[in-house]
Amino acid sequence: MISDLDAVTALEAACFPPAEAASKEAFSMRLQTFPHCFWLLEQNGQLCAMIGAMTTDTANLCDAMYEGTSLYSEHGNWLMLFGVATRPEVQHRGLASRLMQQVIGDAQKRGCLGIVLTCKAELLPFYARFGFVNEGVSGSVHGGAVWYQMRLDFSDCLKQCILQGEETHFYLHGRRVLLYGWEQCDGFVLNIADAEGEILWQTAPAGREQCAGLLRDYIKNQ
Repeated sequence: MISDLDAVTALEAACFPPAEAASKEAFSMRLQTFPHCFWLLEQNGQLCAMIGAMTTDTANLCDAMYEGTSLYSEHGNWLMLFGVATRPEVQHRGLASRLMQQVIGDAQKRGCLGIVLTCKAELLPFYARFGFVNEGVSGSVHGGAVWYQMRLDFSDCLKQCILQGEETHFYLHGRRVLLYGWEQCDGFVLNIADAEGEILWQTAPAGREQCAGLLRDYIKNQ
């Protein structure tokens, strides 16, 4: 992955102002420490789009994450996105969207609780399309810009399925499981089952909101 150092540095420089773009030294440090947190899309041998990130147990993105790797955790609960970049000449062709869908799927498989990013106001609608929720102005002052923090909380996505009575698959410790439930006379029962149909976890009859809360606690404690 370190062999991509020059390519990712050049793409970053083409997409962000100098004050915001990560340096070659920063990319070298990240690629050597957490290469699995980079997603690259190439066409005809040329790097066209990338997403760089870091897993951490810190719930909010902060400037210290841009400056070093002290907050990195290999099995961290949150995936922090540092940047989404597409070569200017191939923008608006869906490349960043393809990468984002891959990142979301991979973060779920790794067992992350969700994904956090910061962006400028004009990009809020783009990330909202993937389910990210605007949490307001970020504490980050990276590059002297105003950033908004957005979060995609996977448990919130599961909660919506519970409230709507939909079955859905998600990943638990890298294992694909099924979440489903049904109404009984005394309340809603929520289940997690493996690929063979064996029930791994089940709630007592309760309200759907309560079941969603129990699920969130269960996932966090795994």
